[in-house]
Amino acid sequence: MASNNPYSRYQQIQVGTASQGSLILMVYDGAIRFSRQAKERMEAGDFEGKGIYINKAYSAISELRKSLNLEAGEEIAFSLERLYSFMGRQLTQANIRNDSRPIDLVIALLSDLREAWKQIIRNPKGGVLMGKR
Repeated sequence: MASNNPYSRYQQIQVGTASQGSLILMVYDGAIRFSRQAKERMEAGDFEGKGIYINKAYSAISELRKSLNLEAGEEIAFSLERLYSFMGRQLTQANIRNDSRPIDLVIALLSDLREAWKQIIRNPKGGVLMGKR
């Protein structure tokens, strides 16, 4: 179904025409944004909003896991998979304990990884990390 919202339409076009590397950066941006929003909702005492944004951040991190090319057998891909799993567990703990510290850790990790991906995209020898989509 086509959207009449110009911003939504712009986003659809941007995603539809983006390179694989750019899509990875978009997912990182979303995961970071959702994590920050979860923390804000937690600090505001909005438990429903906190849960919604933690789930969105978790889903974005799951997409990052799915993008890994584990079949190439590169240790970096397996390390990233373990790190993404760790982040998912941290978000779960933050939600259960209503503690923002695990979210801060996830935001820091995601931010560092996003910067690393930006460098990989500039030097596209990172093909072993990204799966075929």
